[in-house]
Amino acid sequence: MTHATIIGAGAIGVSAAYHLTERGVDVTLLDKGHAAGETTGKAGGLIFTQLHEPTDVRAMKYSLDFFRELSASDNHFTYHEVGFLRTGTESERSTFEAEVSMQRREGANVRLVDPDEIQEIYPSFSIDGVTVGTYAPEDGYADPHTFTTALLDEAKSNGIDYRPGTMVTGIDRSSPPTVETEAGAVQTDVVVIAAGPWTSRVAKLADIEVPVKPYRAQALVTTPVDFEIGTVYDAHEGVYFRSEQSGGLLVGDGTEEVESDPDAYTQTADFDFLVETSDVVERGLPVEDVGIQNAWAGLCTATPDGKPLVGRPPDEPGGESGPNNIVLAAGLQGHGFMRSPAVGKAVAAVVCDEEHDYPEWSPRRFDDHPGDFDINEMLKLDGKNPTLG
Repeated sequence: MTHATIIGAGAIGVSAAYHLTERGVDVTLLDKGHAAGETTGKAGGLIFTQLHEPTDVRAMKYSLDFFRELSASDNHFTYHEVGFLRTGTESERSTFEAEVSMQRREGANVRLVDPDEIQEIYPSFSIDGVTVGTYAPEDGYADPHTFTTALLDEAKSNGIDYRPGTMVTGIDRSSPPTVETEAGAVQTDVVVIAAGPWTSRVAKLADIEVPVKPYRAQALVTTPVDFEIGTVYDAHEGVYFRSEQSGGLLVGDGTEEVESDPDAYTQTADFDFLVETSDVVERGLPVEDVGIQNAWAGLCTATPDGKPLVGRPPDEPGGESGPNNIVLAAGLQGHGFMRSPAVGKAVAAVVCDEEHDYPEWSPRRFDDHPGDFDINEMLKLDGKNPTLG
């Protein structure tokens, strides 16, 4: 039986563990802390199909079905199908039209909507200045921590060896490879690196260079309000919000497009973010002087072209050769939680030496070393698919 050792127990690593055990692979899952204890636990939980790339839309079709099925079968996890509305002005119309056309071709249930229909969908939302929108009624949200722990329980029932509190200190990529930890060595057949913002540091233990950059994203939860609303992304202002289970509003996308140190970044939200997003919420919703109940910052991880790195890496970006016993699952650009089912499925296919549905995610896709690169937040429309038709 093949043995895989996964480094990282966030949504990506746990999904990979689950999908591998479903295929009969023996799995050891390592994490320096605990499941969903870092990036996953700070995610906003959005789940939506209105993405910029055809590959991502296809991936979300699988992921959305996965979330629904787990919600139906697990008493601890709930997928909230509240819909996802993107709003814009005339400057966003052409991109909205092109993306909806592509998304529908790829199987997403999404449509263009005018201001009158937007008002019918979410009566609490102000349409002042809004001239166009896109709406997907099957999109929604879920709690990332609950999802990860529920899926981990499924993987445990399949027999994984889960080792929280286990720091990886070295990777010997000989055949077969060995993962060194503070608690001893783990001999394995393949190593899956799903360490989120720490991916490049973990990969360097195996002498592999990975082109990823961690960056901060911020969110807040308001005090309770007297209405409910599904997810809205204001594409013009670059802010999203939705009702929270606590009765308040989750507000986010205070993205900071500069590289952060995953071991030394500010985990509290910036004052400017709190002020600016509160202003957007108060303009768009029937609230005044809304209070802030909680606010924080987490990390996302960017790649040179904004696409994930899922598969066998070269020794360095743009290289032609690399180890066959190392697999990456990283660079999800802030959309890791919602794409985690599809990423886990792809990782399982790679480990089993099979093709998967998302070849565009291959870490060996770069012809040349990309060098330094700019971080480009994924929700915003700027620079995304200008030639889509």
